[in-house]
Amino acid sequence: MKSARPIRGAKPATLALVVAGAVAVALALGLLVADLAGERLIERRQHLVAETARDYFVAFAHQDGLASMARALDHRTLNEGGAFDYAVFDDDGTRLGGVELLTAADLPAPGYAIRTIAGADYEILVQPMAVGGTLVIYENLADRRAFHGAILGAVGAALLASLIIVAAAALLLGRLLVRRAEGIAQAAETIAGGDLSARAPIAGVGDVFDDLAEAVNAMLARIEELMTGMRSVTDSLSHDLRSPLTRLRGALNRAQDEDLAQAERLALIAEAQARCEEVLATFGALLDIARAESGLSRDLMAPLDLADLVRDLGDLFEPVIEDAGQSLTIVVPPRPAPYLGHELILRQALGNLLHNAARYAGQGAQVSLILSQGDQGGVDLVVADTGPGVPAADRGRVVERFVRLDETRATSGSGLGLAIAAACAKLHGGQLVLRDNHPGLRVVLSLPNASSP
Repeated sequence: MKSARPIRGAKPATLALVVAGAVAVALALGLLVADLAGERLIERRQHLVAETARDYFVAFAHQDGLASMARALDHRTLNEGGAFDYAVFDDDGTRLGGVELLTAADLPAPGYAIRTIAGADYEILVQPMAVGGTLVIYENLADRRAFHGAILGAVGAALLASLIIVAAAALLLGRLLVRRAEGIAQAAETIAGGDLSARAPIAGVGDVFDDLAEAVNAMLARIEELMTGMRSVTDSLSHDLRSPLTRLRGALNRAQDEDLAQAERLALIAEAQARCEEVLATFGALLDIARAESGLSRDLMAPLDLADLVRDLGDLFEPVIEDAGQSLTIVVPPRPAPYLGHELILRQALGNLLHNAARYAGQGAQVSLILSQGDQGGVDLVVADTGPGVPAADRGRVVERFVRLDETRATSGSGLGLAIAAACAKLHGGQLVLRDNHPGLRVVLSLPNASSP
């Protein structure tokens, strides 16, 4: 058996590249947002520090005067350093203390401004004071930009690591997905090659592929069942129709004898007609089974009273049962039993069960036709007899088409009666159950709750 070819176009590397590309775009956007947000955050932080220092020195000048504040700024410049530098000018533009980076004439307007001084970028805060003079706070932007770059680099490294991890995960996931899909495809190709027993593998993890594999396996099991049933029907049909068709041909051949008396000729023609009716009945039963199993008859379901149906069938088959030397007991509840079903197929199914009882239970047998409450609110239609019954080992296969036990092949019949009853049960969403009646056979047509509105 050849292995399934790989799924065209389903390459794990391609999936990984697509996912990695999408993640890369998302990470690039994230990095851009982080860059802008980080820059604004650092700027707000530095502005807060500068404005806190501004408020401190303005209060200092108001309390101790400009001269004292100038000496404090000189001391800070010489001894503390830091990210900020300070200067103070009097109203005449003379620098009283602090760093000498700009002259009073070069100072920008009050507020924040950026200037390049000696090749370095500074953000400058100019603050006129109520006591006179002007306070100037300088921040060298190199430190701020270095800090921002370090944060951006760390974020970028984390995002790059995330991209690598996502790409690797996408590659592994792609391989897993392709492997699971190829397992299902291989099962389908094996089935197409003629091996109806192949099934899609189930990993047992409960994911969507397990659900898909279970659905595919259910479909494959149904296909195998139908194909096996078709072969069985073909084999049985050729076996069971050979005799009536052979007798039909023999009767027609003899009827062509010119020396044959008219009465004998008519008898042979009547025999041929009977054989034709037998063959047509077989094909009609097959058609009924096919319609029931396919659900085509579901549209014809209508409200009915099962109690009336059982009584009518009992009255109809009581003479047939008595002619076979048997007795019929009908057990029906006194109240109506409304149900939504296909009356014709229900009648045909129960009629076949009663025919089987009359044909195979034997003289002296007691036959019962019962309508009773089933499980979970459903109903049971029961045909039971006290005849020889069916061995437990054969009860599963006698409901198949054309299956007849060896001891019954001497009698007439197509072997489709129980198959029609089983198809009827399936059409109504129920099941056909064969049980031991101690003695005899008890056939239960168990139907789910489907009361008419």
